[in-house]
Amino acid sequence: MEFNSVKDYFYKLNNRGYQLMMLPLITFALFYSQPVFKLPELVLLNQENSSLLFFVSGVFTLVALTIVQIRTKNQARAIAKEVGLGIKLERLGTVLTRKMVAISLTILFISMALFFTGDSYFAIAFAILFFWYFMQWPTPGRVCRLLNLRGDEHQMVITRGEAFK
Repeated sequence: MEFNSVKDYFYKLNNRGYQLMMLPLITFALFYSQPVFKLPELVLLNQENSSLLFFVSGVFTLVALTIVQIRTKNQARAIAKEVGLGIKLERLGTVLTRKMVAISLTILFISMALFFTGDSYFAIAFAILFFWYFMQWPTPGRVCRLLNLRGDEHQMVITRGEAFK
């Protein structure tokens, strides 16, 4: 990820995060707008199969998100050993983008399951994962913690580059 300043870095990272969330949100909104636009419902699974799919997707989601969290933390530790704030932020940007892609794909899977089953449990799971996505948002404080930044680098990231102007 190329950036010219710390402020630009967070701007681009935030834009990527919002863009990655659009497809799951559109799918979710399309499901609840079916009656308004008089679209035929695509409920393909009965209640028994829907419950099984919910259980399997729940286990898959927990395993996938745990793996994503562990990999992100391990990669951030390796990146923290690099020299230079620009190099650290560039590499961490790639790692955080992959993390956001993985979480948004998981949310897309849940919203597609909602679309094809009509089961309200998937709507609840969507809301929980949506909340989780934004809880994992790459803020300056989170970036500082991931990279174990101290001193001037910490100030530079926390203030988004405004500390030394």
